[in-house]
Amino acid sequence: YVALAMWPIQVQSSTSTILPILMLTFSACEAGTGLALLVASTRTHGSDHLHNFNLLKC
Repeated sequence: YVALAMWPIQVQSSTSTILPILMLTFSACEAGTGLALLVASTRTHGSDHLHNFNLLKC
């Protein structure tokens, strides 16, 4: 994140200042999706022990 934030300053480009914000946005979306999948699997299977899940079995 720090490298993406410092890159536009070193390149002297003002159009690339949005890159760190985009990276944080996508990271937050990915974390939210992962948490939603964990909550959904906990509600359907009754536990959050992921090593016990067989993903090929419905």
